[in-house]
Amino acid sequence: MDNTFNGKKAFELVKKIDFMRVGGTEGEKKTADIIARQFQEMQLKVEYHDFPLATSHRFSSKMKILSPYEKEIAITHRVISGGTPATGLIADFKYIDSGGERFCDNIEGKIVMTTGNVDRVLYERLTRHQAAAVIIPMEHNKELLGITFNADYVKKWGELPVCYIGYNDALEMVKKNVTRVYLYIEDESQLDGVGRNVIAEIKGSRLPDEEYIFCGHYDSTLNHGIYDNAAGTATVLELARYYKQNPPQRTVRFILFSGEELGLRGSKAYLKKLKESESEEALKKIKMVFNFDLGGTILGKNVLRVTAGKPLFHYLDALNKIEDLDLTIEHDIYSSDNMPFCGEGIPAINFYRQALGLGHSWNDSIENIAPGAFEIIGNFAIRLTSSIVNATVPPFKRLVGKEMAKKVRQYLERSSIEEPEPVEDDE
Repeated sequence: MDNTFNGKKAFELVKKIDFMRVGGTEGEKKTADIIARQFQEMQLKVEYHDFPLATSHRFSSKMKILSPYEKEIAITHRVISGGTPATGLIADFKYIDSGGERFCDNIEGKIVMTTGNVDRVLYERLTRHQAAAVIIPMEHNKELLGITFNADYVKKWGELPVCYIGYNDALEMVKKNVTRVYLYIEDESQLDGVGRNVIAEIKGSRLPDEEYIFCGHYDSTLNHGIYDNAAGTATVLELARYYKQNPPQRTVRFILFSGEELGLRGSKAYLKKLKESESEEALKKIKMVFNFDLGGTILGKNVLRVTAGKPLFHYLDALNKIEDLDLTIEHDIYSSDNMPFCGEGIPAINFYRQALGLGHSWNDSIENIAPGAFEIIGNFAIRLTSSIVNATVPPFKRLVGKEMAKKVRQYLERSSIEEPEPVEDDE
């Protein structure tokens, strides 16, 4: 039996899905079939879980300053938030600072720029004041990113085209008092689309009713998403190969989620299905989640972020120091598919490789990764997860912890279209 993580196989799998995989598109479905074949080659039964997912099948954008001078500006746009007419949109331009209510008078029909994050509150405000479109500056020295959007905002308040420009371009527009702009956004949205999760499992030989989830997302933003998250997908598949060769005492379930980049849609839908079609008892069987999101880069450092009670964090922190594993151990929430599970009180360990700004970048390409970079975190994942899954007595309680649960709740409520209930302060 092979007890080591095979970085070469992980790298070969990444090459097979080296294309755009936006959730709900043909690229996503093609990838789901490739993943399914990988599981089937391991003699594992595959289950598809289809779920509602708003998506976009065509995306392009262009922007030009028209007055008081002419200049084309590089932009990217938020998928699903909305598009302009086919001929583009010509409108007055106005800078509205952070997008507070006091700045939103007289913005009807205008293309506005705001430094505020387009969250639930700002989206509702801008649509209520009938802004024509929104421009968001990137942070200083940050490149334009491929960013997706919360379709629930569109369903509730209507379309509002949102695009991003570089910091220096934004600064120039305000300093030079730009007054009129041309904007074109093609965004072939489909609010009633379908996403697909891919699932396989290996039943535990001794305690099959105790389950551990190994997961990652395989969808991408408007790029090939190699670091984020073809690498995590390949890691999960190689861990499935390991456990097939080394049968576990407890059940291990492998889930490759879609729709993560569109708001954790796949993991949220999976938990909803679990609660509705099976029962709360199905949730209680899940003892822990191991999430793999971001990996494989030649340059970077390996990180474990623990979204769980303090005992698990302290154990990993001490193990890292005692054995000089050169890992960074963090105790915090992690914005990925572990979060809906943590919202149900299920602890998570997030394995990732911190790269140098590749996430959502147009430069997130296969040139940045190599087989050897998978093996450090992959071999540690085998060692750690197998010790937990095969322990005679579970070494850690199934808990997230009071402080962490508060952070998780606040995180999940930020993406809601409803006003969140106040979270009580511990003091």
